[in-house]
Amino acid sequence: MNQYLIMCRSLTYAQRAERVLARKGISAVIIKAPQCLLTNGCGYAISLHRELDRAVLILKNNKLLRGKIYKKEENGEYKEIVA
Repeated sequence: MNQYLIMCRSLTYAQRAERVLARKGISAVIIKAPQCLLTNGCGYAISLHRELDRAVLILKNNKLLRGKIYKKEENGEYKEIVA
């Protein structure tokens, strides 16, 4: 199963994003971002396993997509996805 991480500006933005996605029927979880992905102090991400394209569209429409998006590879590394 694929895991996608959508980086968030802050915990508050992560909470807002999670709520917006939940209202649209997309299950997402707020997590502490892996240390290897932290570049600007942003320590939280939204984790989801499916419906990435729909989630990205919803977050863009609600002006909540500010961070990078990553997919966890089979070897455990994260690869950036351009949305």
